[in-house]
Amino acid sequence: MEIKRVHALVFSGAGTTTAVARRFCESFAKASNQLGMPVEVEVDDITPAASAVPAIGANELVVVAVPSYGGRVPTPVASRLSKLGHVGAPAIMLVTYGNRAVDDTFIELADTLESKGMVPVGGAAVVAHHSLMTNVAQGRPDQDDLSVVDELARHASSKLAHAACARDARLGSVPGGRPYREFGGVPFKPRTDEELCVRCGACVVQCPVCAIDAEDPTKTDADACISCMRCIDVCPRGAREIGGGLTLGAARKAFAVKCAKRQKSYLL
Repeated sequence: MEIKRVHALVFSGAGTTTAVARRFCESFAKASNQLGMPVEVEVDDITPAASAVPAIGANELVVVAVPSYGGRVPTPVASRLSKLGHVGAPAIMLVTYGNRAVDDTFIELADTLESKGMVPVGGAAVVAHHSLMTNVAQGRPDQDDLSVVDELARHASSKLAHAACARDARLGSVPGGRPYREFGGVPFKPRTDEELCVRCGACVVQCPVCAIDAEDPTKTDADACISCMRCIDVCPRGAREIGGGLTLGAARKAFAVKCAKRQKSYLL
């Protein structure tokens, strides 16, 4: 089948998932060019709550890139993808994880995509710097991790070039189980240094779940917050940080011990 455009939809808190998605798109475009089948690339950030999910056209490869939160797809992703029309496009699943495990993330994402008519044709789990337990997987994805992304791109390009339709390139199996594992979030939430905050509203606009008060951005709804770290990443004044003090410090130490062994990025 002919792919004319690679269209990535990315949910990313601290930016590493976006970097992985861009790497895949660049590598896929390079591989396709070598096969004499040039493609256009478009990367859309669907993280902010007000994100407009674009229409998917004919002859497009959809790349959905998400971090694994507690072994699950981030809650807002399903609502974003629900805005898509029924699309019979092939889809690549990119899941970043912080050196622990992806658990049911792939099967949940595949189910979500298939509910919109998309066909999962490939995927990769890519280790990335943990956005909350920041002492884990530092410096990742590294070159070894990105080489897995490149391999997926080359394989997907060749696979789709030789397939008559998306169904012919469908993944044989997707890891994970149903019902999906329970994940109730984490107790650590961002807090604001009111002396540094200038009430610019950057965090309000970028929050994926509207947890930050538009009238007073120093206030965060802890129940709505999913601790994605987006607000911390985008704050131009460095006025936001994760709260938790000694409890967070102890949790980070324990998590680092639990996840000390280097995990590998891998293809499905």
